[in-house]
Amino acid sequence: MTPKGPSAKYVARARALTEAMDLAVELYAALPAYERDSMVEFARERKGMVLTLEPPFANLRSLAYLEDEFFTNLNEAGGEHVERFWQLVVERSLPFQRKDVVRTVLTRGRINSDSEYQTITDSLVIQQQIGTISPAEADRLSRMLGQFEKRSVARR
Repeated sequence: MTPKGPSAKYVARARALTEAMDLAVELYAALPAYERDSMVEFARERKGMVLTLEPPFANLRSLAYLEDEFFTNLNEAGGEHVERFWQLVVERSLPFQRKDVVRTVLTRGRINSDSEYQTITDSLVIQQQIGTISPAEADRLSRMLGQFEKRSVARR
């Protein structure tokens, strides 16, 4: 029996993701070298992963993980290149939307994944310093981090 290839949905989503990665690399070119080099390398490594996944790993769940990983910085960061990236994503009708993970978690009242946990951990202090979240929201997020950690320990 011949192994089945990736689904048509996977192929379409993977193509869109690699196009988004190429867009990011183009936009990173305008950044100073100390920012650009690591971002370009990261995008190219993830693109390589998308392009080399083979069954049974070439599935939408694996692709979603790579998407989360790739888009984390582009969801959290600001700046002209980030705004331009999301503008181009819309213009090219790519199936991705910018996510405000912190606001989503605050609205939901719970951290649901390791990706969300990492995002909250990485941005909590900065978001409070720049005023995008209040001290009360920072306290709520800190409690949610602790709850997620307890759940994670219990699962092990």
